[in-house]
Amino acid sequence: MVWLCLSLWCCALPAMARRGGGFSQPEWLGSTTETVRITKVEFTDTATVVSFHERYKPGWWIQISKEAVLRGEDGREYRALRGEGITLGAHYVTPESGEGQFKVLFEPMPRKTRFFDFIEGRAEGAIRIMGVHQAGRDIRVPEPDSLFCMTEELTQQFLQDGTITVEGRIEGYAPSQGYATMQCTRFNPMTGETLPLTVYIREDGRFEFSYPAYHPEQGLLLIEGKDVRRMVPYYAVPGQESRLVLRADGGVDYEAAPEGPFARRRSLEFDFASLCYAYSHEEYVADRDSLDFKAFADRTMRKMDKALRLADYVAWRFGYTPWERHLAECYTRMMHGMEVFNYEMDKKGEVTQRLIGGEKLDWEKEMAPFAEKENYGFMRRMPVRAASCLMFWDSHIFLNRYEYSPVLPSCGLLSAEQVLQADSALLAVDCELTGSDRPSLFGRLVLLRALYNDLKRNYCELPERMDSVFQGRYALLDREEFRAQADRIYTAARNRCSATYPLPDMAGTALLRRLTDKYRGKYLLIDFWGMSCGPCRAGIQNSLEMRRALRNHPDVDFLFINAEGESSEAAYRQFVEQYLEGEDVQQVTRDEFNSLMELFAFLGIPHYETLDRNGYVVRDGMHYEKDADIFRANQLNRLKEALEP
Repeated sequence: MVWLCLSLWCCALPAMARRGGGFSQPEWLGSTTETVRITKVEFTDTATVVSFHERYKPGWWIQISKEAVLRGEDGREYRALRGEGITLGAHYVTPESGEGQFKVLFEPMPRKTRFFDFIEGRAEGAIRIMGVHQAGRDIRVPEPDSLFCMTEELTQQFLQDGTITVEGRIEGYAPSQGYATMQCTRFNPMTGETLPLTVYIREDGRFEFSYPAYHPEQGLLLIEGKDVRRMVPYYAVPGQESRLVLRADGGVDYEAAPEGPFARRRSLEFDFASLCYAYSHEEYVADRDSLDFKAFADRTMRKMDKALRLADYVAWRFGYTPWERHLAECYTRMMHGMEVFNYEMDKKGEVTQRLIGGEKLDWEKEMAPFAEKENYGFMRRMPVRAASCLMFWDSHIFLNRYEYSPVLPSCGLLSAEQVLQADSALLAVDCELTGSDRPSLFGRLVLLRALYNDLKRNYCELPERMDSVFQGRYALLDREEFRAQADRIYTAARNRCSATYPLPDMAGTALLRRLTDKYRGKYLLIDFWGMSCGPCRAGIQNSLEMRRALRNHPDVDFLFINAEGESSEAAYRQFVEQYLEGEDVQQVTRDEFNSLMELFAFLGIPHYETLDRNGYVVRDGMHYEKDADIFRANQLNRLKEALEP
């Protein structure tokens, strides 16, 4: 009997070894996807088996890369071996039910693994599921050895202006891929200025570009070709050089990265930006539609706390420096504050649409929650004193939301004394919202951005008033770095007061001259448009009768320019034949369109420019009207009176 029991026990040993362990109810700290979730994890001697559930639109596809890995708690990466129900590197098409299941087998991890990360790759859009663990067994993240403090001395170093220089090469590049340029958007969140920059690629795939900057920046390069549309992030510090390698798999390597107090390395190899959101789109919409403003802000702050835990986890797992950890925290806080401002903006848009639809509403009553300072307690948790936030593109958007929030006093085109009173009231509210006896850095930047907009729009018509507004705001901008920005935009505004200006000597000028020289002697309205742009098509459709009535007019003509490859050729031709018959329609390459965007400093379409009879650019140009008579009176005759003796 004893012998029989021993025999059965020995026979069971191999089965027990094969059975292994795993996570029957896996949870995770954060994920970059709303469509794919992990349902089970099994540890065996031969593989770690991860079961996935996918929910997406029927007929659409996702993909799991062959380069996918599990990153164990020891920091080792365990490669993907194969898929079951999915082929790695190939499209997985969502079934008609909208839901699917598949497994991916990885190299075997230790049986006692407590947590791991699923990392599909480093390319844009790669799936990352961080901190996967058994439900009920939390991951303990150790306290950092040291924390970064943005002292006044470091703030001065951070706000040091200079030239950003970036060099790089694209692995496997060939001109036959259909692109010879990339587009870089230069941004200055301190003033709200945004400018396009065209980056030219040599035949060997190398490129370089530089531009003036006022602090370290995390920028983006946009690549658009025949079969590629790719966003490439880069990090650069004024006065230092960044050298990039754009890998064929979509990742980015740094042959040279900035050094010094604002150096980054690990957070460039594994960025935190795509992981800092605790709100999915579906959750945001549901909460927006069911919660009032205060409740939504409170819920968002609770989600922010969860996201901050994830930021700490990522910083620990990937060895961030104190500076990089500080950036991850600031970005996480700012992006959740942005969600609250998005709620405010969406509700304002809803009320506006209801008014347009004829509904009788009390605007002040509907907007009352957004004017009550007690509803903005979340601002005390925002990094509004950290100049480091300015390096992110999203800080420009956050500042835009803040400066136009109903909670801040605003002023129209008032006297200089009234503007100063409104500015002082604004800074006082900023102190209340941020819980300080001095205005925040972001509060003062709201004034600098308002100064930029006022000077740009009004200086030429009201120079004396704008001079006084400038002096008043200059006194309130109590940092030399902000005052230097104010001096720069003030000088630029004074130099923009001519009614027209000649085209600058840039790459797009020769192309534009080739397209427009035949119109010398006429005023020319240029419409930059695209098939993928609804407002572009609407403008063209609504102006059809007006343009027909002005056909062969001796003083005015129209030119339509768009980039090729935006839609099917059949759809494009059909639209042109229906709404642009008889017009001058020029389709240029994406690279040529990029050069025209840089020439006229615009980032979106529709965009309109006007050339005068001599081919000079008219600063206050023409735009479409309801009919030809109104266009002649409001647009054409206005220009003739202003520009012709």
